Amino acid sequence: MAEHLVSLGSTVGVLQRSARLSGAQVAAIAGDITHAAAGAASRDALCAAVAHALPLPIDHLAVCVAPSRARGDDYSLYPRAAAGVAALARALGIRSVLYVSSTGVYDRHDGSEVTEQSPITPHDARVQALHDAEQLLLQLADDQDTTVHIVRAAGLYGPQRDPAARFADPAFAAANVWCNFSWRDDVISAIAHLLQHDRAPGVRVFNCADGTPLRSSDIATTLTGRTTPTPEDRAPIDRSAPVRSGRSNQRINVDALLATGWRPAAPTVYDGLRLLGHSVPLAAVAS
Repeated sequence: MAEHLVSLGSTVGVLQRSARLSGAQVAAIAGDITHAAAGAASRDALCAAVAHALPLPIDHLAVCVAPSRARGDDYSLYPRAAAGVAALARALGIRSVLYVSSTGVYDRHDGSEVTEQSPITPHDARVQALHDAEQLLLQLADDQDTTVHIVRAAGLYGPQRDPAARFADPAFAAANVWCNFSWRDDVISAIAHLLQHDRAPGVRVFNCADGTPLRSSDIATTLTGRTTPTPEDRAPIDRSAPVRSGRSNQRINVDALLATGWRPAAPTVYDGLRLLGHSVPLAAVAS
């Protein structure tokens, strides 16, 4: 994302706990966003590091965080990071914040369609943390007359994140759940699009996915050539409970993002798999 924004002419810095970057034109800033909400001294030190690396004022703060197993993070990282984002934005006077959340916040397991207006009722620690993080950023918009975009991205895939092997797993097909995907570069283009074209103060929430939900059984059948398991072969699915931890069963509606003029380069997961070099029948479409 940083390299793409640089290609558009932006001056970009990336704040990370370990300042690892591949792009020479991107300023690497070592720091932990959660420290901005850990007290005045920690906040001021982080602000100084950011101000040293980037010319002020800063137009936008785009946020992509994920817990690190290696560091021992848990889901509480999401709201702690969001609190840090709000503190940093206030301290540096940043009036545009974009936060990449997850469509996992809807936590549907019944195959229903979800829009940005669908109610959210957390039932586990992960969903609660995702929800709490978003709520902290909603408060930022109220307090500071800030533009806040929350981009709820679906299952991310792309270079170095190839899902094809998982699709060949018989258990994937047997679950027969609705799947939603986001091609990595489509999420990047959505972020850049919103930062450039939607700057009115207030909060806007957008689902970000390819817009073509597909059954796991259909994906597996298309890629492997094996027929879908019959009802007799497939274990019964309890529609009232999660299929398994981390696996949702929902259909993500992206009409709101499409209405802004954004369009995905990979409008189905089949298109993305072709971009990754896989042979996928051209006739493969949504069912």
